[in-house]
Amino acid sequence: MMQMARAIYGGKLRTQPELAHEFAQTGHFGSVLGYFYQMLGGVGWTSIFWLRKLRQPTLILHGDDDPLVPLVNAKIMHRLIPHSKLYIFHDGHLGLGTSARELAKVVDQFLSGPVSSSRGGA
Repeated sequence: MMQMARAIYGGKLRTQPELAHEFAQTGHFGSVLGYFYQMLGGVGWTSIFWLRKLRQPTLILHGDDDPLVPLVNAKIMHRLIPHSKLYIFHDGHLGLGTSARELAKVVDQFLSGPVSSSRGGA
């Protein structure tokens, strides 16, 4: 995993490959069948047609160095989800774990903030 993590996950794993080892040791991985269903869903299903119907304030978090999910996906979601806020952080696909302290503050601020009828900014 440490050898492949830089290219697959990007972000902090490019410069701190030991994070891949930590992730492998502490991660709770699902079943092979669950992983298969996840991959199958990614190939044959999209929620893009329903995103405009979301009415809840929505926080979209995305790393600026994610080789698996391009940043443009988050930007499309932001454009389509009313009352959404896009927060782009400097990390990759596993950023929720490797940038947890930074992102916890962002989530806390989002959940504690006033509900706004205007669209959030990038």
